[in-house]
Amino acid sequence: MNSFLNELSDGKVMVDKVFKAAIKAKEAKVKFGDDAVVDATLGTLFDENGVFVAFDSVWSPYETISKIQKAKYASSIQGNIGYRDAIYNWLFGEIDIEIDCEILATPGGAGAISSTLKNVLNPGETVIKPSQGWGPYKTMAQEFGITLTDYNLFKDDAFDIEDFKRVCTDVMNKQGKVLTIINDPCHNPTGYTMTSEEWDQVLDFVNELSNKGPVIILNDIAYVDFSTQGQSWKQHFKKYTTLNENVMVVIAFSTSKTMTAYGARAGAAICITSNKVEQQKFINAGIYSARSIWSTVNNSAMELFALVTQTKDLRETYVIEKQFYVDLIKERAEIFVTEAKEVNLETYPFREGFFVTIKATDDSEKELLNKRLQENNIFTVEVDGGLRVAICSVPKRKLVGLAKRIKDIL
Repeated sequence: MNSFLNELSDGKVMVDKVFKAAIKAKEAKVKFGDDAVVDATLGTLFDENGVFVAFDSVWSPYETISKIQKAKYASSIQGNIGYRDAIYNWLFGEIDIEIDCEILATPGGAGAISSTLKNVLNPGETVIKPSQGWGPYKTMAQEFGITLTDYNLFKDDAFDIEDFKRVCTDVMNKQGKVLTIINDPCHNPTGYTMTSEEWDQVLDFVNELSNKGPVIILNDIAYVDFSTQGQSWKQHFKKYTTLNENVMVVIAFSTSKTMTAYGARAGAAICITSNKVEQQKFINAGIYSARSIWSTVNNSAMELFALVTQTKDLRETYVIEKQFYVDLIKERAEIFVTEAKEVNLETYPFREGFFVTIKATDDSEKELLNKRLQENNIFTVEVDGGLRVAICSVPKRKLVGLAKRIKDIL
């Protein structure tokens, strides 16, 4: 008998390793008590008491937004004008040149990534992702019938520019177009942030490669506001104004993560290119997709982001509160990474961010190692090439000695 579903959807089963691991950790806490369990699964902020963090500087102002405004539809499928202006000012406001871009409101950074994959590539074409990367990149590509290939992310603890060039050139030669994902800064799952020189190498190369066909860089900046470099990292965006007409950068921004408003689902796709015709085509396609899939983004979340970031005293209060947690995550990272080096627990190069990843390149071995950790009430997430430790959610007291415990178990 024929299936009720189409060929692309028939047989789909979603197994999310993050939430699966989180459920196991929760069950262990019920059975053994919270103090006996290290839950390093969820990529969301928790304080030193193990309580989920929702910034007071964000959620107190939320109460001042009228119930009518919260209940209303967004004013535009592209996103409220005030929201788009707020995003522009938040990302580019301290840059001394104008960034010519188009902005599309999306449900989280995930919506920006998904919409870009859908509208840039045809089914059967290939997207290029890092060898260590966020799991849903694969899910989204498969949803649209797109294949994936990896560039090796690291060589000698630095960005592997030569393999990046090799893979991009190979894909360009095969399909006449390149779409590549670069998750930077605060890479998920390794915590790597590229240097300015590494980015220069990438952009010089794509300028050259674009002589063969269109090149699109999807820059996933989900954790940009938790960079230890603060607003100064955003000077990086100036580099995108030097790109050839046949290069486009799409920035996937997550206001959800910036505001500790994960469930509010707000973000944006920001399109930068000197090719104004293609820029307008991209935004038109994104608006069309939005109407057909999610319609409009959460109005209250857009209003909240604009309110907090565009009101001077609210913004200052928010920046202070956020910095406290940026510093806290840095302290947690220093504990785990330092101790990992002391006991020769091999991790990928870490610089900043929510995660550290333990190397485990063999998939069957990785599953076995993760199972051993779970048997000892240590819960991580299996990712490409390793086991991800979400230091954003583990108190410092539980990180002390954790690297040695993991090394001994593994």
